[in-house]
Amino acid sequence: MTDKKTSEAQKRATQAYREKNREKTRKQSAKSSAKSYINKYSDLDDLVELKQLIEAREKELQGE
Repeated sequence: MTDKKTSEAQKRATQAYREKNREKTRKQSAKSSAKSYINKYSDLDDLVELKQLIEAREKELQGE
């Protein structure tokens, strides 16, 4: 069976969108990776470190 789930037109449209919106897709990918890391792989020490990084970034952004 060679059932294709995604049409060639859809693949081209997806690729065109990704090329046109590179920064947005890069951000979405990074966010997804961060969530996966937090939910699947981090231990308590990792979470404490990440929490400190988040707090520092919040202060940085609020100061702008």
